[in-house]
Amino acid sequence: MSDELPSLPPLPSLPPRLHLAVAGSVGGTTMALQYARETILAGGRVIWAAEMMPDAGRFGQLFAEVDLIHSSRFHAMEIGTDMERGIGSVIEASKFLPGVELVVIDDWAPGPGKTSESSITAIGSLLEIENIDEGKFKVVLISKSYESPTAADSTIVRVHDRLEAMGCDTWLLSRFDERLDGRLLETPVGEIELGLGVRGFS
Repeated sequence: MSDELPSLPPLPSLPPRLHLAVAGSVGGTTMALQYARETILAGGRVIWAAEMMPDAGRFGQLFAEVDLIHSSRFHAMEIGTDMERGIGSVIEASKFLPGVELVVIDDWAPGPGKTSESSITAIGSLLEIENIDEGKFKVVLISKSYESPTAADSTIVRVHDRLEAMGCDTWLLSRFDERLDGRLLETPVGEIELGLGVRGFS
């Protein structure tokens, strides 16, 4: 009897540049970690940058099937609150590490209020890397969306228009109200209902 875990159904293919806007604590980091896991298992390398690293327990659950050799292709970078300096380090790492196929910037615009111009400029410099247009790697940016204070049932995505002008597709991840573990992923091509479990989305 095999000890291998059954495969999960694949998530939608990532576009070259993605802004994943997350409505509260509904699994944005988990979704990006799932993409990172699949990238690594397929032989690619991942750079993960954030002010703080993902929860170790959750990381262990999602990467349970990834052996130590493959896990070495996951490069975690704590970049603190200085987004400009942190993104500069990510860009340099993407140039000297071989086989980078995915770059994730988790919670790139944390906290309430207006996103700083320096953070937007830093993100823009990352999105301009030639390797993205050459199809060598993809970028995922994760931020929290929030409800509009003036319009009911309206969600505001941070810096939406400017990021789309930089070539980003926007996906919105929110809770699916009929199930505690249900999630709704809204993409430019349609909506996808997902379930969130220990090993990720399916």
